[in-house]
Amino acid sequence: MKLLTVTIPCYNAAAYMERCLKSVVSGGEELDVIIVDDGSTDETGRIADKWAAEYPGIVRVIHQENGGHGEGLNQGIRNAEGIYFKSVDSDDRLDPDSLKELLTRLKAHTEPEDRVDMIVNDYVYDREEAPACFSVSYRNVFRPDRVNTWENCSAFPPWKQFMIHALAYRTGLLREMNLVLPKHTFYEDNLYIYRPLPRVKKILYLDQPLYGYYIGRADQSVNDDVIIRRLDQVTRIARDMITSYTWKELEAQPKKLRNYMVSNIAGQLYTTSALQYMSGEDGMKKNRELKQAIRDFDETLYRKLGHTFQGGVTMLPGRLGRGLTVGSYRFGRKMIRF
Repeated sequence: MKLLTVTIPCYNAAAYMERCLKSVVSGGEELDVIIVDDGSTDETGRIADKWAAEYPGIVRVIHQENGGHGEGLNQGIRNAEGIYFKSVDSDDRLDPDSLKELLTRLKAHTEPEDRVDMIVNDYVYDREEAPACFSVSYRNVFRPDRVNTWENCSAFPPWKQFMIHALAYRTGLLREMNLVLPKHTFYEDNLYIYRPLPRVKKILYLDQPLYGYYIGRADQSVNDDVIIRRLDQVTRIARDMITSYTWKELEAQPKKLRNYMVSNIAGQLYTTSALQYMSGEDGMKKNRELKQAIRDFDETLYRKLGHTFQGGVTMLPGRLGRGLTVGSYRFGRKMIRF
């Protein structure tokens, strides 16, 4: 069995996917690399087949009708041969030295009784003119010299959140919980990050910048104008994420995990609310519907979110609440250089 499956969903990625593939295959024979050609209409499929032919036993290709990034991950989870599973976007990269170090550490966690449930790695933001322009580390939460648990890690600072770039999961965990992400929906990575967390007991931390996340393309899903055009999808994912677990279920988690998860969904409510407010009257209607959906799901959860800083800001009434939410959101985006 392979140590690590890396799934690369690709849609019309011919212009940049080979940079990604070159960085990933540097890991060698211990990797299982799955390229998912998501109904591309450019040369993506041909390029994927070429790499599979050049790296037999390492690279495989799945050609599918267009189903979106989430279906690309679903295909990866279904077909993975690795003990552990990681997703890499086709315009991003892995650092070869950090990848080799990760594989070295994973060799100590191959037997069933030794396997960890989640791997956390540091990452950097790349721009065309400034690679590694901004870095994110989890050293203040996890220690690299032991298997971490929610009990022996440090508390998450309010500003620290997991991103998909920072995570790999035990493949069996994803299959055991039957994680299936929605098709044709952006921002589904929030579900991929959040929903497995209560099943995570053992965590391995790689204190190296394994992942390079590229920002700067005008059509990227993280750009505000693109996000607002997809506001229905943003709202759907926020609702599905926040209503994944009741307050009773969250309360049963270890304290640090519970606090993290509450902070995470409060942040999701805050971000989604800011985007909804920025889009005008229709967005404000969506915001009211989102908050009502949370209340209908679990009134206690709704109240608890209101007691957090981010959730409380979004629940301030009228123009003041909207202004504070949008203003602080825009300031935060500027600070992290998106």
